[in-house]
Amino acid sequence: MKVVHIYSIYSTLHNKEFMDSNTSELLNSLKTITNYEYKVVPFNELYQADLSLILVSTGGSEAYFKEIESKVMEPIILLTFGNDNSLAASLEILAYIQRKNMKGEILHGSKEYIAKRIMNLMEDKDD
Repeated sequence: MKVVHIYSIYSTLHNKEFMDSNTSELLNSLKTITNYEYKVVPFNELYQADLSLILVSTGGSEAYFKEIESKVMEPIILLTFGNDNSLAASLEILAYIQRKNMKGEILHGSKEYIAKRIMNLMEDKDD
């Protein structure tokens, strides 16, 4: 089974248990569609999988991303929740990435769309 590692970033103003619950719900629904294994991992394990995503769970994550960006491998794939200003923070991070001439993209939309894009990214890695 292919494995997708997820590193979650979020504002410390948000409740960790609530964020973990939202993350589990999202990843379980993606697993059902893609049949991949999804694991939330610490940053040092992020790139030990078939595919690695950074989950931007809330607004206010931009500063934290800047702390880790020198260790992030391209392309930087940002996954959003679509609530708690996740998309807005992802757009700011993507703009920052692009200003540094780095490659990145945002996965945002329905769970079906996100799952399809993840499957396409997996196929691209297999080529």
